[in-house]
Order: sequence, then structure tokens, then C-alpha cells
Amino acid sequence: MAWQALKPLEPDAILGLMAAFQADPDPNKVDLSVGVYRDAAGQTPILGAVAEAEAALVREQDSKSYLPPLGVPGFRSRMLALVLGPLANSLGVRTAVIQTPGGCGALRLAAELFGRARPEAPVCLSDPTWANHRALMAGAGLRIRRYPYYDPATHALRLGPMLEALRETSRQSLVLLQASCHNPTGADPDKAAWSAVLDMLAQRELLPLFDLAYQGLGDGLDEDAAAVRMAAEQLPELLVAVSASKNFGLYRERTGALLALGASPTVRATLESQLAHIARGAYAMPPAQGALIVERILAAPELSRAWRGELEAMRRRLNGLRRALADALADLRPDLDLSWLAERRGLFSLLGIDAKALDRLREGRHIYIVRDGRINIAGLRDANLAPVAEALAPLLGQRSA
Repeated sequence: MAWQALKPLEPDAILGLMAAFQADPDPNKVDLSVGVYRDAAGQTPILGAVAEAEAALVREQDSKSYLPPLGVPGFRSRMLALVLGPLANSLGVRTAVIQTPGGCGALRLAAELFGRARPEAPVCLSDPTWANHRALMAGAGLRIRRYPYYDPATHALRLGPMLEALRETSRQSLVLLQASCHNPTGADPDKAAWSAVLDMLAQRELLPLFDLAYQGLGDGLDEDAAAVRMAAEQLPELLVAVSASKNFGLYRERTGALLALGASPTVRATLESQLAHIARGAYAMPPAQGALIVERILAAPELSRAWRGELEAMRRRLNGLRRALADALADLRPDLDLSWLAERRGLFSLLGIDAKALDRLREGRHIYIVRDGRINIAGLRDANLAPVAEALAPLLGQRSA
């Protein structure tokens, strides 16, 4: 029997919570676990610009043939411009861009590419980081190292220890950095901190892999890509994994891209050929629909303006919910300084609540939170914010198990 040696595996922690939430019959249940944007009605919306672009595609599409191996050319060029901004004009000749099945596909291709170039070198991940980062990197055969990033006790970045860890990292290692809206903490380096990190990368000849999953949901489209652009100006090489899931709402279309900046146009050509070869052996050809939607939106001025307006509304809503939750908790726990919660950006914050307490919260109050204490701010809305704050307030200050 082929499968006798296999054993059932525990479900992914977040996917398991999703299933438990869906099975919960309580009408007042609250999901603060799964990392998707939700509107004031608790729904993950189809953006108006996306709906209009998709309807036009349905009317006008005349083929379902395969895409080119690197993906939709217009999508690739416009994603390059969205990420690099004005630098795209000068750095485009050095930057390979391949369309991928979501941001996860981009991360995995980046890991596979690095493994071909530096098979003995490790990849360094922040502590903490998104749980799937480890799986994607290890699945490509890379050895995992960790660098300090965040202190849950003080809710602050650990910049000094981070820099020291990078200083001790072997040269030409891969360093995975989240460009903005850090998952799970919501805490991002400021410009001075990014400058120090990039200086250390240059000094140690470390290759950055930026995960740009939330561009536009933190401080703005340009602001959220600022660290990537700083790195592109200062370093000869870098990788950027980009996702269209959050900022375009294209979760199920699995739309992403990998940007690989090389030292010259010749290196770019090499990178494109290598990435196309890796993709061919993994999934053969990229999916079309999401990339064609994004291309159409970014190519049409009216649609682009509409999308930017919708994205800005999403960003403002998230930041407003952060302030509202911070204020509600501060009223209930005046003994704690909760200003950090309002200062974070993106979908997530790390509350540092004990895992067993979160289990009890789920069982008794039907509030679903990942056991590391990460909450998805977008799961809050007017109807549940006060009850959630009342449930969380007594638990703040506990250390996560």
C-alpha cells in the first residue's frame, strides 16, 4: 500500500480556526483570526473597480489559451511601476518580473531561485513572522535562521538585537523582510531604522527578500513601498514578493508577482530564464484572470482612480478601527499604555495574551483569535467592538504561551 507510512497531520492553526468559526452557530461570534480584509458589514467585498474590470473582461475576452511563461506583459510592467514608482524607469532594465500564483507563489519562487544560486546559504526570518514564511522557505530546501524583531512585553521593535544578529549572519545569506504592515505585529521600522538595516545588509552582502503583501493598507501606496525603493537605490540586488490579494481584494484569484533586481540587464535576462524554468516545473503556466483585472485597472485612468479611492477608504477604516479599539481598551484598562496599538499599521497586531486564555475566550465568548495573540483588526465593526474590548481588557498584560 502506497500510503501506509503517512499519518494524519494537524490542520493549519489558522485554517483550523476558520473551520471552527464557520461551524459555530452563535449569532454573535467574532472572527479576528483569518487575514482577510472585511468591510463594515463583516464581508470581504468585491471592489467596484475590480467588478467593472472583470465585467469588461468577460465581454471582451476571445481566448482562454495559456499565458506566456512570465505572465501578462502589461500586468508585469504595471506591477513594476506600482512597487518601484519613479525608479521603475531606470531600474526596469535590470529587474526581472514574473507573474505568480499569489504572494505565496512569489515567495516560493524566490526561495527556489536563491536555493539554485546559493544552495548552502540560509534564509533569515524575523521573530516573530507570518507562520507560512517558514513553510514556504523550508519547502524550497532552505535552512532557517531567525533574527530578533519584536518585544511582546514592550510592544517595540528590537532594532539593536536585529542589527547585531544580521551582523553575525554569514555573508550572502537571504534575509526576508516585510516591507510594511508587519504580520503578525503591525510594527514597522521607521525611515532611520530601515536605513540602518539596509546599511547592515550592504556591509554583510546579504540579499533582501521583501514581502510586500499589503501595499496601500498602511500609510499609502508610496509610503508602504518606501523601504523597497530605498533598498533598490542602495543595493545592487534584491527580491520583492508582491501580492494583489489585499489591496485589490483578489484573494481567490491568486494574483502576485516576483521582482528580481539584478546588477545588469544581462543578469536580468538570466533571472527571467531561471524563474521561467522554476515555474515550469512547479505549475507550468500562471493563471490569467486576476492579472488581467489588475492590468486593466492600472491601465485605465478612471478605473485606477476609483481603485485608489477604494483602497484609501480601506486604509482609513483599518486605522480608524485601531484607534477605536485602543481608546476602548484604554478606558477599561487605564493602568496600561495602549498607545502602541493605534500606532501600528495594516491588518494585524500582536496582543501578547496567554494562549490558554484565548482558548477560553473562544469557548466562552465565541471570539476567535490565533493562539499567538495576533488579531485581525478588520474583523472589528461597530456591533462587536465594545464587546470585544470588554472581553480582551482583563487579559492584557499576560504573556503568550
